[in-house]
Amino acid sequence: MLMSHTDWGDLSEGIRSAIEAQAGPVLRARTVSEGLNSQIAAVLYTSTDKVFIKGLRSDHPRVWTQQMEAMINPHVVQIAPRLPWHINAAGWNVLAFEHIDGRHADYSPGPNDIPKVIEAMRLLGQVRCIDLPLKRAEQRWAPYQDDTSALHGDTLLHTDSTRSTS
Repeated sequence: MLMSHTDWGDLSEGIRSAIEAQAGPVLRARTVSEGLNSQIAAVLYTSTDKVFIKGLRSDHPRVWTQQMEAMINPHVVQIAPRLPWHINAAGWNVLAFEHIDGRHADYSPGPNDIPKVIEAMRLLGQVRCIDLPLKRAEQRWAPYQDDTSALHGDTLLHTDSTRSTS
């Protein structure tokens, strides 16, 4: 489900105030065009920091994904940006991450980022799936495959490691 992003200036005063109560006064904001699953995706610039925010309306049917991401984040900080705050205010559910300058991985032939992606996936494969209320791989694939025993494991999976180019 592709979503268009709401610009900072188009958000209600209520959610902007709630975000600024956490981040500090926003001097400028840049809407991020990448990403498919958030109604808000922006880098906020304050006098002391930059923060990346993403969010969904609190009544959105996929808002549970925000809750999962917030729940998992403390367990993956060795390979992912830290989540300093998460708010549910003014009809929005917003996650804030440490800002990291970067770009999407280059998978094209020739010099590319594939070795870095492989290393990141290797590190992710070392993160043990702790007892969180998450669907396991065998549960996610059960509707499509009779025998999912080969999918059983104890590592955390990130199943969105590529981006759509269409």
